[in-house]
Order: sequence, then C-alpha cells, then structure tokens
Amino acid sequence: MVVLPAPTVWLWKVTLLATEFGHWVVLLPLLLLIFRGRKSRAGFVATGLAMVSVALLLSSAVRAWWGAERVAQELAVAFPGGEIGEPFAWRELWLGRDTAPVPVQTLEYARHEGVALQLDFYHAQSTQPAPCVIVLHTGGWDGGTRREFEEFDRRCARRGYAVASVEYRLAPRWQWPAQREDVRDAIRYLQNRAAELGIAPQKFVLLGRSAGGQIAEAVACGEGDAICGVVAFYAPADMDFAYGYARSDDILNSFQLLRQYLGGSPAEQPAAYASASGYSLVSHRSPPTLLLHGQRDELVWHRQSERLSVRLAEHGVPYFFLQPEWATHAFDFNPHGPGGQLANYAVAHFLDAVTRK
Repeated sequence: MVVLPAPTVWLWKVTLLATEFGHWVVLLPLLLLIFRGRKSRAGFVATGLAMVSVALLLSSAVRAWWGAERVAQELAVAFPGGEIGEPFAWRELWLGRDTAPVPVQTLEYARHEGVALQLDFYHAQSTQPAPCVIVLHTGGWDGGTRREFEEFDRRCARRGYAVASVEYRLAPRWQWPAQREDVRDAIRYLQNRAAELGIAPQKFVLLGRSAGGQIAEAVACGEGDAICGVVAFYAPADMDFAYGYARSDDILNSFQLLRQYLGGSPAEQPAAYASASGYSLVSHRSPPTLLLHGQRDELVWHRQSERLSVRLAEHGVPYFFLQPEWATHAFDFNPHGPGGQLANYAVAHFLDAVTRK
C-alpha cells in the first residue's frame, strides 16, 4: 500500500498506517531479518521480501528528511518572519511526546431549531490577547466531531494561540450555506467575548481538514476582514470540479455527499456550488493561504489544491503549498510521523508569519 492506490476506505487506512506509521511497522520485517531461520530457498525469498518491506516502510521518513530543508527555505520566502525550527527530526518519529493538557471550555456559540452548536475553546498560554485559530472538522459534511486532532489544538495553545474547535450543522438535514453561517456565528461570538477569553478580535485564522477545509476556504476567500489567514488540509476547493470527476463507485460515494450537502447537482444548484467553492471566490483581497495536500490522496484529488494554488498566484495572494509526494488523505493524523512533522512545522511557521506582525 506504500505504492498502490487504495480502492476502499479500509485499504486507505492501511495506506495511512504504512506511510505515516511505517517507522513502527518496520520492526516486524526487521525481526524477521534478525531471527530468520535456516538458509533455504524459502528463507532467501522471505529475506528478500523483508528487505523490500524495510525500504518501503521507511521511504516516507527518508523523503520527509530529504525534503525538509527545501520546505523550510520555500516557506521562509513565501512567508518571511515565521517559525524558525526543525521541520523534521528522526528522533521525533519514535520519541515524540504528546503535548501537555491546557485549560479547555465547552461553549455554546449558536442555536438553530432547538439544536445547540458548541465549540471547545483552548485558552492560549499567553499573557497578551492572542490570535485565535478556528478549527473545522472533517467528516464529509455529514459526520465528524470537534474533538478530532486534539493534540494539534493543544500544541497551538501551548504556542500562544487561542483555539476554537467548532462543530457545525451537518448534511443532509442542513445544507450549504448553513455551515458558512455557523462559521460567521462562531467568529461573532468569539469577538463579543474577546476580552473575557483573551482573544485579539481582529486576528482569526480559519483551519479546516477535508470537508472542514472546504468550508474554511469558501468563507475566507469570500469575505472576512477579521480573517488574517486560512489553512486548508486536503480540501475540495472547487465543488463543480469535484462533481465533474466523481464516480458512483469511488471510495466516498462523492455524488451522494455532494448532492446532500449542496442540494443537488451543479446544474440544479449552480449558486450553491459557486458560493461553496473557494476556487471561484478568490480575489486580491483573499487572505494569505496555506495549502497541505498529499499527492497520493485517494479521497480528495490532489489536483483540487493544485488548481487553487494557481488561482491564488494569479490574484497575487500570498500562499504556500505543501504537497508530500508519498502522502495520502489525513497524512497529519500522526503528529510525530513524516507528514505530521512537516505539516506541524508549516502551520507553525504560517501562523507566526500572518498573526505576529
């Protein structure tokens, strides 16, 4: 699965295991090499397969190490004055530790038809009013939870940012633009309580993964004077484009997801598809953007972010596009893995550059 496409959701998970946790899985073939049995034809075949497995399972880490310096240099050019640190460390693969807990409040920020919408607010470990990162979860617009990637949220808070991990209304009961309105409600709520929560009320960064990345891009590219940056992990930036290349037998059943989220096909709901596409909304006023998308993503085509990066460049919007060649969907799931390390470095650098001027 390090080299072959994943035809099912379960095999995609195997791909994620092999590429982002391969430095742990590699212990199995290494044990076979160390404790191999008697020398026979079968033994030689097993040894050869084990050696190939070792090389493949470590290939993601090797490529992350090889490309780390280039990532750091290109980020420094795209966003001067950002994070200065280590994009990748071998020791982090095996010895990396999770971030210590920080104070968290669960707050109700809006209510619709009797349904309360909540956010988890991670208080910045800072004595000054802090920029706030609004995090939007994954889930194909009909699922997911604000409790995803809590390690990332704690890490941001420890670095001096407030973090609001927001739940939004889900399809099919609620269709776009309900999700856009939820983000607006969350921003207004946080601004109104900025002094109490220790937030800088004009420094918000929208960050989303997959479905949440689509929402973040559409909101940030279309509006928002208080939004000083947007971070999108493996997001579908152009909903027309997503519908155009979708297949009824693809991993996610994309036709169904798009129809229930946007109310039909592009021909039936052209306005919804346009307003939900960051690609269509980019202008010279769009905020600085960080795109992260693996080239082997089987769930959301890498071309989505690639096309958006071209669009951003055409309009003179500052951006950086991190696109690990080995990485699949959710490649940052393991914060200590090859993709997770590069992603954490890129996000930290970006946040420093766009919020601490």
